[in-house]
Amino acid sequence: MSALRRLLRAAEDWIFPQEAGCMVCGRALVPESGSGLCMTCAALLEEQAIEQEKAEREERRPPAEGLAYVRAAYPYDGVARRLVLGLKFEGMREAAELLAETMAGLRAGGEELVVPVPTTRRRLRERGYNQAALLAQAVARRRGLPCAQALTREDSRAAQTTLPASGREKNVKGCMRAGECVRGRRILLVDDVYTTGSTAREAARALREAGAESIGALVAARTQIGGRGLPEFLRRSFPLTKKRGQKRADSDKEPRKL
Repeated sequence: MSALRRLLRAAEDWIFPQEAGCMVCGRALVPESGSGLCMTCAALLEEQAIEQEKAEREERRPPAEGLAYVRAAYPYDGVARRLVLGLKFEGMREAAELLAETMAGLRAGGEELVVPVPTTRRRLRERGYNQAALLAQAVARRRGLPCAQALTREDSRAAQTTLPASGREKNVKGCMRAGECVRGRRILLVDDVYTTGSTAREAARALREAGAESIGALVAARTQIGGRGLPEFLRRSFPLTKKRGQKRADSDKEPRKL
């Protein structure tokens, strides 16, 4: 999105303010709601956090190579999935604060520096922000840690979401570089979704080559086999908060895989 378009949209929102609604289902919020979610969606999201906490305790799969651990706040389905998609494709930046609230409370390993998984310069121009950076900044603020965008990523690779799982690792191999600020430090890597681990492996490689002492990862959501998806009433009503001019198909795209 161009800077002019963002300015025009901000002006339109100021001149024609819309009634506040739930970020997920669009229902009107009660005055005391501070999360941006209606009571139903907030309860569903809390249930998902409990579900993921249990899954993390029972997790037996090793993390991606180069990572000490991977921990997720939510499973990638239901309300959490809609928040991630809204954050990534619909300009719903406030979703980063909500997701980061749970992410910041996850058990970590004494890291010293929070680093977001990078996006390409092209996607940054298109969206106006990197959703992983918004999550990382919010997590860092809550944990009292510094945050640095220490990783960069090449523009010339295919989007991970266009590739089968077998091609994702090859696609991202060698695409990232890390700055000197990570040398000798314990890194907390942050992204929106963890699926195959291919992007996480590449980020860990770049960080280690730059001298990072250790790397752990926090993500907003992690894909699960056989996820339950959205309740029927949310499938019918979402997205009522879609931004003007945004194509409906955007909300069905998958987020970048970590």
